[in-house]
Amino acid sequence: MEEIKKIIAKAAYGQGTKSFSKDIHINTIEGKKPTEILGIIITDAEILSCALEGNIKNGKAVRIKGKFDVHLWYALSEDTKVTKVSTKFSDILIVSGQEAEKYNNEEVRAWIQKTPQYSGTSMIDGPEGPGVTVTVLYELGAEILGQTTLSVKVINTVDASEDAPEVLMDNGEILDEYEDD
Repeated sequence: MEEIKKIIAKAAYGQGTKSFSKDIHINTIEGKKPTEILGIIITDAEILSCALEGNIKNGKAVRIKGKFDVHLWYALSEDTKVTKVSTKFSDILIVSGQEAEKYNNEEVRAWIQKTPQYSGTSMIDGPEGPGVTVTVLYELGAEILGQTTLSVKVINTVDASEDAPEVLMDNGEILDEYEDD
């Protein structure tokens, strides 16, 4: 006997990653140009939200919003100073997927694939006064999950309990292998 059954399952539409670069301007304390940059560290990177932005050819656009803090340690004449800037980002990542499947109840998951790291700095005299520009590199990832329906052909549907072998126990009882404990 042959029959078709429908299975409703949650499946991944697709997954993608992309690297991003962001320049961050940091104003120095006292409005003076630093004599030397002593160190930079980036902390507290996190995803704040992610959402489908729309459909594109062969995929979907996902908007990922997040934040991280940039800590700058620099020399100013004979003194050292530390300053912190909280930065938000909003980037679009393209997730390629399967065109044949139809998905319902889509949900997006996003993560930071590679934590933000600085790749370079420069001391500048900008319109906002002297400061430091820090170039930060990071990589984001996202996947789209959705509910889909699969059609499965079932062949030879035989009740497994009818063909199950009997097992003789030490105490003389017969144990059916498919019996629930």
